[in-house]
Amino acid sequence: MSTHCFACKESNVLTDEHVIPQALGGRLKAKLYCKICNENFGKDIDAEIANQFGNIATILKIKRERGKLQPFEVEDIDKKINLVFDGEGFTRKDPIVEIEIEPDSKTLKSANITARSKKELEKRIKDIQRRYQVQRDIKTFQEVHPGPTDTKYEITIDNTLIRRAVAKIAYSLFCIKVPKEVVFESAFDEVREYFKDGSGPDLACANFIHTRFMSDYIRPLHKIHIALNRQRKVVVGYVSLFGIYRFTVLLSGKHASQLEWADLDYTFDPVRRKEVFGNERFRAPNIAKEDILHPKQSKVFVQQELNRGQKLIESYVDNYEFLGTELSRPTS
Repeated sequence: MSTHCFACKESNVLTDEHVIPQALGGRLKAKLYCKICNENFGKDIDAEIANQFGNIATILKIKRERGKLQPFEVEDIDKKINLVFDGEGFTRKDPIVEIEIEPDSKTLKSANITARSKKELEKRIKDIQRRYQVQRDIKTFQEVHPGPTDTKYEITIDNTLIRRAVAKIAYSLFCIKVPKEVVFESAFDEVREYFKDGSGPDLACANFIHTRFMSDYIRPLHKIHIALNRQRKVVVGYVSLFGIYRFTVLLSGKHASQLEWADLDYTFDPVRRKEVFGNERFRAPNIAKEDILHPKQSKVFVQQELNRGQKLIESYVDNYEFLGTELSRPTS
């Protein structure tokens, strides 16, 4: 079955699109984009948002539709070594292989191997035994990282790729919720080009001050909300991931709608894997067009909101605590 791709608008076979990446626990999907567009999104903007925010899905052990939890890299603060956390425990990021050879350059004097798994250790031992014809037994022991382990890691909460990915999330829900003839209006060409190619000005930004309605601070909810301001011809999208990372998107600044329509909403609990309905606390503010992309929010306020989100995650996870978050640069 062929129809027009909602990104490039070309007539083509459409493939399934996860509105929120399944690496973040997203389940809502629809046939919206052609294979070429979908593959480009997957290796570009979808990969970036999964790499930056997928750690929360791993910490919460959220089941993906396909594939395993996405491990993420951290640094052991005390030992200054890189570890990988997979939701269950820590392993070294890289193995250590130290070999000392006798003066004849052929005989093994000693070998010290620190592997990331039993399978990797066995392979390294066999390689050394074969190369140096070692016949004697080799002693092994398991490296233990006794808790608690204090680690640090860095994520980016707002960059060009993330903004484009968030714009696509809001636009994708818009495609599902409204008639196709509205979606394909020229008023939405700019946002299509923005998330597809990165062309034009930024149409999304991290926004914590106007998106407080997007989180109940109780559950790590994914939320997409789309509101129309008919008088100003503005369609604005709000996106919240895990109730922590929140954005606004200018879907259109020139949509001449003849009718008022109710706000569009999708709220999903990725831990319970259920859609959430009927929460009256979620009400979008009526914000000025210029504040959609340039919110007046302080670094201190953003820090407070991130800390509230992290406390929410801690309430869901045993033996995991955020030691603190530090913004690397001011948010304006």
